[in-house]
Amino acid sequence: MSPTPLTPAPLRLGSVTLRNRLVSAPMERNYCTPEGHATDQYVHYLAARARAGVAMVTTEATFVRQDGKGRTHQLGAHDDLCVPGLRRIADALHAEGALMCCELNHGGRTAQSALTGRPNVAPSPVPCLPAGGETPRELTADECRELARDYGRAAERCVRAGVDVLSIHAAHGYLVHQFMSPISNHRTDEFAAPERFLDLVVDEVRAAAPGITLGIRVSVLEGPEDGLGAEDTLAVLRRASLDRVDFLDLSAGSYEAGEWIVQSGEWRPGLLTEYLEPYREFGLPLGLAGRLNSPGAVEEALAAGADFVSLARALHADPGFATACLEGTPYRPCIACNVCIDNLGLGQVACSVNPEVGRGGVPLPFPEPAAPAAATVVGGGPAGITAARELARAGLRVTLLEHHEDLGGDLTLAARMKSLPDFGRFLEWAPAELDRLGVDVRLGRTADPRGVADTAPDLVVVATGGRPRAADTDHGTDVRDWLRGHQDRELPGHVTVWGTDAVAMSTADTLADRGCRVLLLGEGDEIAPEAGRRAKILALPRLTSAPEVGIHLRTRLLAADGEHVEAEGEDGRVLRLPAPGPLLRSRGLAPDEDAVALVPEGIPYARVGAADGRGATLREAVWSGHDAAHSLLGLLGSRPTAGTGADPDDTARRGALR
Repeated sequence: MSPTPLTPAPLRLGSVTLRNRLVSAPMERNYCTPEGHATDQYVHYLAARARAGVAMVTTEATFVRQDGKGRTHQLGAHDDLCVPGLRRIADALHAEGALMCCELNHGGRTAQSALTGRPNVAPSPVPCLPAGGETPRELTADECRELARDYGRAAERCVRAGVDVLSIHAAHGYLVHQFMSPISNHRTDEFAAPERFLDLVVDEVRAAAPGITLGIRVSVLEGPEDGLGAEDTLAVLRRASLDRVDFLDLSAGSYEAGEWIVQSGEWRPGLLTEYLEPYREFGLPLGLAGRLNSPGAVEEALAAGADFVSLARALHADPGFATACLEGTPYRPCIACNVCIDNLGLGQVACSVNPEVGRGGVPLPFPEPAAPAAATVVGGGPAGITAARELARAGLRVTLLEHHEDLGGDLTLAARMKSLPDFGRFLEWAPAELDRLGVDVRLGRTADPRGVADTAPDLVVVATGGRPRAADTDHGTDVRDWLRGHQDRELPGHVTVWGTDAVAMSTADTLADRGCRVLLLGEGDEIAPEAGRRAKILALPRLTSAPEVGIHLRTRLLAADGEHVEAEGEDGRVLRLPAPGPLLRSRGLAPDEDAVALVPEGIPYARVGAADGRGATLREAVWSGHDAAHSLLGLLGSRPTAGTGADPDDTARRGALR
């Protein structure tokens, strides 16, 4: 891929100049201390994006006061103790040639007192159910003015720390956006005017940092029907005092419409470009976010009128995405699974395809093998692909044996699901990446002990996948086997899916979308409990509201005859339900205990992914392959060179790594 013509161009933004049009967006990550101070992990993460070529790195939404904190380990600018950490970030980014932008924020009704230790406050006492549902206390007019001054105080700390650019977060349902929205602002005083609090915050930030480049992040639409539409948002901004700001950064959504903040892979890349044109009337440089997941999408956004692009998930999956946009180099793609955002309420923001982020520290360097070595990976699913990649990156000669005619394992099935179209991007990237690293990929090879031994490995990774978990009855066909056999075949008119996990949900949703009537039943209390809210934000409502889908939870399958199923409901009654057509079992996978027989005697090995019971999700599979490869490399590194005597750790070498 050749560099795009617009991306590398410099851009004047207020008092600073961006070296190109790429900006790392304010993505929350939970990498800081509980007090809101920067950590080595956070500084390293941001610096890696700067090193890859982005022009400006924006911190996550940075809280300006304790009662506005929204995450356990969110970055803060709320007191003077935050300044040294902010200075560390600024110094690290400047050393890589990038500018630092700090986004100032207060959570308002989205902040919850259980986390902040303070009562939450907002324009009006309207709870935010997705954030926890606590009813906030309404701010008095004097308190509104004092809170605006807290934005100014935070801005002054940022200036002391060496921050180059400030952005006021007026999007995504946080405090400034709450004042703008009819959903959350029911006031009758001066702050009933939706632009009033925004103007006051701009005043205070400008007074505290008069010469700094200042922007505002805006949701072009709020999302809910009773919220701010596209024209409503423009109307608010027309009344605001934008003559004191230097740019607008356009995003979308609110907590009640989270699908607009972090978009599904079902939505087209660059979907917010259609909202750009009206914002030209303000005469300000415009940033744009929203599914900018390829160099082509970035170029199209710039050609459509964006002055710079705000990149989050694409850089999270691979900081090298910036280099790809500038120089045409390969990159590991984001697959829009949205595990990152779903992790935010649980801990550190991780990534399904990048196993080196969200792991609690700075990634460690590769263990160096003591001598040239070879490794064999049995299985070409995500765990095997990742293990092979890591071993090859460390300099080993790697052979990968896969019994299917393509790489990907069960991911090839997931990529056919309606809600997971971008999973196919991983399947496109993996073969090229392994080829780039010189991995000897042998497809259509069913591994046996002799075949593995013939590759002369010093290490073996067993990535053969799991086996369908035993069911209470023998009825039906495993869902994975059925999907593999129906890739190019006409679908039946009716399908029964027995199970309530994420695989069952995606399968039922996809089959219904393709015209099948679907009966979904299982013992669980909810559908896809292992999947986060954002990962199923479109699929689950679509499935539960589809007239052609029947759902029976807390139900145990008793019998099936090809025309009906009998099932026992939670009240003990036996149901006889029409079910003409195949019955697909989605009961999960069990470890492949027999696969270790493939390993030659005395060779260090590791089972990874579903073969070891750790591949229920793509992230688990990728992490498992990554971690096992590094453990094996460490073990190999302890081996003596030829002629130095017995290996002192021979017992460990001969055992499995788990």
